[in-house]
Amino acid sequence: MRLILIRHGESEGNASGVIQGRMDFGLSPTGVLQAHATARYLAALEIDRVVTSPLRRAADTAETIAGPLGRVVVPMPELMEYDIGEASGLSSAELRQRFPGVFAAYTSGRRPEFPGEEGRGTFQARLEKALDAFRDMGGTTVAVAHGGVISSLCHMVVGLDIHRPGAFHVGNCSVTEVIRDAAGRLVLARHNDTCHLAGIETFADRG
Repeated sequence: MRLILIRHGESEGNASGVIQGRMDFGLSPTGVLQAHATARYLAALEIDRVVTSPLRRAADTAETIAGPLGRVVVPMPELMEYDIGEASGLSSAELRQRFPGVFAAYTSGRRPEFPGEEGRGTFQARLEKALDAFRDMGGTTVAVAHGGVISSLCHMVVGLDIHRPGAFHVGNCSVTEVIRDAAGRLVLARHNDTCHLAGIETFADRG
């Protein structure tokens, strides 16, 4: 089992500086360039399947990747970004104004809670379901998802608490790789690799 996790290319939401969550933005012009650069990189590998979050920024990235590989993209709802509730669509300044305790929480190593959000337990349960599905897949799978999803999957693979904020930064169209070792354990083999982007890296971490 080899799992190649790709964060979607820069979205219009990333470019405008808002927290996206489940808001369904498409790719920005830079994001399109990143998706094509990633497709060229992955075209040299033997890829058995391409799965994606159904959100447009991920699905469009996945379609760009799958074309040169001759693969059909399969939607995987478990890979959708965390639903951040009422924080969705806010800029950092708007977030600070509407939820003044948010940055104090992050500074102290806690995740703030927002009205209407998905809930970290629900989020973890669906990511565990995704990991179980990946374990059952042979060969190499490319999965296109979101910053929060990939970061949390990395936490889970190495045994860290996903309820605490980010040990794993995830750039747009970065490559993160998980493999299974001889004992059947999942191993984080590579994280946040953007070498293939050649000067078009972006790192806005807002979903």
